[in-house]
Amino acid sequence: MSEPVHSVHPSIWERLSQSDPKEVCLRSGAQFDDTTGSYVMSFLQERYRVSPRAKDVELLPGSALPAVPSIELQVILITYLLNAQGVPLANRLVAGSSLKGGKTFFQGAHRFPVEPLVERYGMDPTGFLDKGLSLGAAQERYGDTGLRFSALSRVPVVMVLWQGDEEFPARLSVLFDASIEQHLPLDAIYALVGEICRRIGG
Repeated sequence: MSEPVHSVHPSIWERLSQSDPKEVCLRSGAQFDDTTGSYVMSFLQERYRVSPRAKDVELLPGSALPAVPSIELQVILITYLLNAQGVPLANRLVAGSSLKGGKTFFQGAHRFPVEPLVERYGMDPTGFLDKGLSLGAAQERYGDTGLRFSALSRVPVVMVLWQGDEEFPARLSVLFDASIEQHLPLDAIYALVGEICRRIGG
């Protein structure tokens, strides 16, 4: 997903439509609406309806966000439904480079897009905290400001900001529960971080 995504590929809709809803919900923590034949799931503080029948993803009422989610987010949600495993959290935080294949993958075009956030919040950890809390994050005791985002039901994402000073530049790290590779492939993890960064920077 390093290149712009313009549409949801029909093949993943087909895979989802052929999946057993009970099994998908057990693995992912989503809910299934028998009436509409759709999945209801959360991303950050928002609730989304994913409908294989209509090949559509919609934001449920009650949000100030645009009604139509980005194509990247649509792909993330569907990919999660298809790949999530019913495993508990490992309760061990790791960097993307520590994931299988991550050291090579998360470079170049796949570097997490945190630089704009460092520029904006590198000297303003309180602003970073406030923005994160407004998105439903929980404060963590890491760095100068640590935030844990409940991105998906089984996928927390932790961002840690170290404020810059005269000796060291500001930096921002992205950490994951070690179980994330049970739920998402690397390109979807990259897209997931990008979606969170856009919301923090918005």
